[in-house]
Amino acid sequence: MTDPPPEDTWVVGLDLGGTGSRAAASPGPGRPHVRVEGPPPHVVDGRSDAPDVVRGLCQDLVSELDAARAGTGTPRVMAAAVGLRGMMAMDRAGRLDPYALHDVLAQSLGTERTAVSTDAVTAHLGALGGRAGAVLVVGTGAVGVAVDEYARWYLADGLGFLVGDQGSGGWIGREGLTAANKARDGREDGASQVLLRAAEQHFGRQRHGVTLDNRPDALSLLAGFARSVLAAARAGDPTSVAIRAAAAKGLADTLCAALSHPGVEARVATTGRLMAKVPELRDLVMSHVTDVRPDVEIVPAAGEPLDGALVLARRLLETPEGVPSNRPFLSVRMGTPDPGAVSLESGAVPRVPRRHDGLPDSAQAILRAGSGG
Repeated sequence: MTDPPPEDTWVVGLDLGGTGSRAAASPGPGRPHVRVEGPPPHVVDGRSDAPDVVRGLCQDLVSELDAARAGTGTPRVMAAAVGLRGMMAMDRAGRLDPYALHDVLAQSLGTERTAVSTDAVTAHLGALGGRAGAVLVVGTGAVGVAVDEYARWYLADGLGFLVGDQGSGGWIGREGLTAANKARDGREDGASQVLLRAAEQHFGRQRHGVTLDNRPDALSLLAGFARSVLAAARAGDPTSVAIRAAAAKGLADTLCAALSHPGVEARVATTGRLMAKVPELRDLVMSHVTDVRPDVEIVPAAGEPLDGALVLARRLLETPEGVPSNRPFLSVRMGTPDPGAVSLESGAVPRVPRRHDGLPDSAQAILRAGSGG
């Protein structure tokens, strides 16, 4: 039985995304956060610099905590969790050791309880506030994520815009650019003069059509163009309307696939910039979902991935038996600090075992009580 935590117990959550990173410290659910922001992680010389980004965010957060507490000292951080975009792919490719992030969190914040997860997990926890169900995460990419009653995580799609991410910003932008290039060539099937004019404004006028080969910013350019495609659909351009319809159907299929696993409750939410900024696309997606699953409960997103990281960190503190490791989605470390470890104001840092994933995968369902960060 876990002892109840002290009333004023600080946890830290971090969200490392494709366009930026952010961290927050919270003294308790529903209480004001201290928040900082930083750059997104990059791959440098074949290795991700995510550990350096996490270290910088933690240092900035500690400074902000010092300032916010007006010289009364930095509070003891009891648990920390980070959600990282692309974690599984970087782990498979040898570009990142997730355990390095455990080490940085422990060393930077002086905490023995840490979690490192893909951002799909923290997006789910943020959107549903820790409740069970399935979440559709749509921005530059698209992924459906669900958790069952045994804390097993499931993903659908999230495979990147070259072979997947159907309905995402990158996918919509690519389909729109294809339609624009067809119009430039004088083709008729799936061409759009409206999108050709929009592409010339977004990508610049090019004599033989737009090509993004070998452009490191290709995906972000395509995702940016998705806004033009969806605006054209809103204005009634037939090709753009067809692209939006195909995107909605693909996203609904992804969400239903995540929802279909045994033990996943029939509750869904959406999160991500595209779902928040394009309500007509979300409405189409949910219409398809309810056609397939009329039993589903659709709920508004309770929070963002950063909120989900705080939920995860607080659960490490309050109900650690309900937060099992589930590699490759989630790695949990419940280390034992050095006997001499003290709180951060003295500068001491606990030492934790290099590799210890903690609890078995058969533990009870993660975060079913549903408290916020």
